[in-house]
Parts: sequence; structure tokens; C-alpha cells
Amino acid sequence: MVIVEDLSDVPTSHGEDDESSYDDDDSLTPSMVFDHIMGPTVILPSHEHPFFIYGSSNAHCQACPERRDRDFFGYSCHTCGLTVHKECAESSPEINHPSHQRHPLTLKNGIPLAAADDKCRLCGEKLEKLVYHCSICDFSIDLYCARNPLELVVHYPKGHEHILTLMPRLIRFTCNACGLESDRSPYVCPQCDFMIHEYCIYLPRVISIMRHRHRISRTYFLGSGNWTCGVCRRRVDGRYGAYCCSICPDYAVHSKCATRSDVWDGRELEDEPEEDDECEEPFWVVSDGVINHFSHREHDLQLEDGVTTNIHGEHTRCRACVRPVYSNSFYSCMHCDDFVLHETCANLPRKQRHVLQNHQLTLYHDDSVVMDFPSTRGVFLCSACDRLCSGFRYECCNIKLDVRCGSISEPFLYECHPHPLFQTSIGSKICVVCKQESAYVLSCMDCDFVLDFKCATLPNRVRYKYDIKPLSLCYDGDKDMTGSYWCEICEGEMDPKVMFYTCETYGSTIHIHCVLGDFRYVKPRLHFEFNGKKWKVALNGINRPGCYKCGFRCKGPFVAVRVDYDNGVVCSLLCLWKGDTIEFLRIID
Repeated sequence: MVIVEDLSDVPTSHGEDDESSYDDDDSLTPSMVFDHIMGPTVILPSHEHPFFIYGSSNAHCQACPERRDRDFFGYSCHTCGLTVHKECAESSPEINHPSHQRHPLTLKNGIPLAAADDKCRLCGEKLEKLVYHCSICDFSIDLYCARNPLELVVHYPKGHEHILTLMPRLIRFTCNACGLESDRSPYVCPQCDFMIHEYCIYLPRVISIMRHRHRISRTYFLGSGNWTCGVCRRRVDGRYGAYCCSICPDYAVHSKCATRSDVWDGRELEDEPEEDDECEEPFWVVSDGVINHFSHREHDLQLEDGVTTNIHGEHTRCRACVRPVYSNSFYSCMHCDDFVLHETCANLPRKQRHVLQNHQLTLYHDDSVVMDFPSTRGVFLCSACDRLCSGFRYECCNIKLDVRCGSISEPFLYECHPHPLFQTSIGSKICVVCKQESAYVLSCMDCDFVLDFKCATLPNRVRYKYDIKPLSLCYDGDKDMTGSYWCEICEGEMDPKVMFYTCETYGSTIHIHCVLGDFRYVKPRLHFEFNGKKWKVALNGINRPGCYKCGFRCKGPFVAVRVDYDNGVVCSLLCLWKGDTIEFLRIID
């Protein structure tokens, strides 16, 4: 490594014919001024241009695949835009690597044009701008594998009973542990005809996943049978490895699916005792039809028949799901007028396994203080459907789910679709019903039907204040429909391929948003804080007040009203966010 000294004090001589020279011998050339401002340069054999010392809080190295949380410090080339860690730039120009002992590997700036492969021979990652290469064998590895060589032999009895040997070659094989095909550098056991990825050697033997109530164990051979993965719902090849349940003989999971970060909590349970999965019951039975619920210990609740009681008001809401009671059976407090629970909501379990979390979720009631980003109290944003909610919630780590999303389990049977739905993969998809992209969706294994959690938890039937009969949810996206449809609330034209509510008796059709709105799941008259401002939820009047954020008249059945501001009415969650924080852009998407 050669440091080029600062040339600001070095006298230079200029020829008479040099047009860029100055008459004064002590003058600086433009390049010398640039060097003086940018600091000293570094000449390294790994790069043809000089490097400048460079530090940043968000840069990343273009020479190695490592992504580091700490601040970046290294070198930058202003000629070709290359930014590298200091240790990467100063890597040895030639090494003898244990995975390629026949010839030394030479540090190259970029993949040689003659190379047949643009991936690291050992790890399979795409090669960065600095690589170690053997031109004789066309063998290339990245800087990470050069600094962290794989063991040539591995003796790990929990992974395989015999010694495994690295074969650093381009060879297509199927891993005996995960059943996936690969094209390079397996570990092999010749006497067993056994090949495995390096990272599959250390797969845990016994784990627990939230998709199954029992522990599952790793096996390298499932055997013949019609196996279906309990996570991705795809076929499992019984000739290769997977995870299976010793109690449920027909349950199996791909090794890759079982160890996904959203499925497994990262704990190896082979030597740990079995944990008791039972949890406290949600209520105590006091007498026939009378219970004491954990969310309302001070008074007992009595079971009532919604049909006989004839409760239809929008203000009579279940404290758990915040939906109207209507004609459903419910528990009501024997002393308080405003505490009501649907019978089904009163039976919600205190602990819940869920497809969106690798830990058990805990049920919290609405009297506990809810704090959410950036600043809310009394309400929360559901992580799965993005709705503003009050009421009970399932919570663990960084996820909060309202009781509707928190109660979804597999297989999910959806009234508007003939096949069962599953939460199978990580990554965003577009819901076929609302046409919006969501990170949390349920998918059909028999067709291309994808449903997000917001649409999956829509009530099948609702009441509109002017209709005697309830409205039913209708989705005819897979049918050819003719004619025009108009919403009776906003009077706008409707897309028949998007889900809507309709009354078959009277032929009325209404947009989902118009009949439900964004504050449907916040208890009416509830005072809450949002972004440091105080609000309350109120029924929308017959004259439909104007929203002071968007300027349009409020269409939904409920509005949010500023407690400390006259005529401060907003019509939607978007308007509640708008102008208060830049985070509302995330919710729009």
C-alpha cells in the first residue's frame, strides 16, 4: 500500500508549452487542489484508480456480501464509483485457499470476461466487484468465503453419523436434508450416497412451530406417502429430509419452511423438557348462564339471547370485537350498562397460536393502556389489516392483532370462495378482492385466489340504518356480470369485480367503505389520542358534515371528532393521519 503525499507544498516545474501551467512556480494545479480538499489518496494493487478515505452512516461495501449495522468506514473511488471496506480494499493480491489447493487465487477487480459463472463457487451468492479467481480452473469465490473458508471435513454426529467431506465443484445434486436442488459444493458421504448443503448440516433436530400443536423432529427420510407441507402446502418428497410429528403420523414440513423466521422461534428443543401448552381459562363459571370474565373481574356477566332481547342499536357494541350485538347471544354485566361481550368473544382463548407469529400471542382487554407508534392511547393499529381498533387485541413482540385477525386459523374457510385458504409465504401479494397489495395474505392452493386479512375479516352481513333486512357480502369477480351498479350512499358507480354489500330482496348495492367506514371498529363515544390530539368517535349525521382535512362530506357511518377543536370532523383514517405525520404515506400504500 502506498500513500500519495499531500502535494500542496511540493514545488512543481512547468514546461513553457504547458497551457495549464501558471507563471508562479508555487501555484497549484486543479488536481492538486482537489487532492488537498479530499485528503490523501491510497494506491492499492486491487484497483487501478486511487482511493480516497471515506466514512458514512448508510453506505455498504461493493466488494463483499456483508451488511453491517455499524457505520461504514473504508475507501471510495471517484473515478468508477467503487466503495469498499478498508479490509476488503487491502485484501492480499494472492492467496492459497484450502478449497482450491491446486493453484493460488488472484484478487480481481470484477468478474473476468472468460468466467462461465457469476456466483461464488462455495456459497452460491452473486459475486461482488472484488473476487478471488483462478483463471486456469475458472474458479471464483467472494471475499467473505475467502476470509471464512469452509471446513474441508465435518464430523457432526447430530447432522450425520459419518464424516462429511466438502466437494468444491460445480455439480448438480439434491440435498438429502432439505430436498432442494443445488449446483455447487456439497458435503458428501460416499458410503451413504449422501449429499447435503453446508448450512443444512446444522439444522436443529427438535423444534416447535406455531403451525402445529406438537413438537416436530428432523428426519432425512420421510418414506413413501402423499406428504403435504404444513406451512407452504406444497408436496413434500418423501425420499429426502423434512420435519415430522411423532404424534400426528401424516404431518410433515419442508426443512426450509419449518426453519423460516416467521414460523420457528430459533430454539433447539432436543434436550429441553416438554412445556405445558395450557393457559388460564378466559372466565370462571359462577352459575348456570353466569360467568366472571378475566376482563371484568369486578362484576359477573349474565348470558342473554339477542333475539329475545332485541338489541339492534349501533351503540350496543361488544367490548372485544367492537361489532354490534344485533341478534347474537351475548353476555352483559349485571351492574354496568355498557359492558357487553358476544358469547363467542367471551370464549376467546387467553393464549393463541397464529400463522403470522412464531411465538404465542396473548389476549389483552381494552382497559389496559395501549401505546402505539407514533402516539396513540385507547386505540391501536392492527398489524394484519391496518384498521384503527379499540377492544381486545392479541399481542406479542412487535405485532398487535384485533380479535378478528387474531382468530384466523388454517385452513381458513371463506364464504365467498369454494376452496380453503392458507397463509403460505413471506412477501407481498395483491388481494384479488380489493386489488391492494398486502404483506399478510391468505392464498388458495387450487387457484390464483389471494385474500388479504382486511377482506378476510369483513362481516358477512351488516345492517344499514335505512334497510330493514341486513346486507350480505357479495363477490362476483370470477363471473361475467353485465349492467351498471351504483352505490346508494355515495351514488358513485361500482366495479362489479370488486366485493360489495347487497340486499337481494331490494336489489340495493353499497360500497364496503361506505357502509363500514374506517372507524367501524372503534367504540362509539370513545375518547382516544392520536398523534397527540384528542378525538372521539360519533355517528355520522343525516346531513353528513364536511371533513376538515379533505373537504368532502363524510360518507361512512362513523366520524372522528376533535375534542379540543370546533368543527374538527374527519371522515377516514387517511384524513386522521394527513398533515400530522409523514407516516400516513405508509398506510396509503
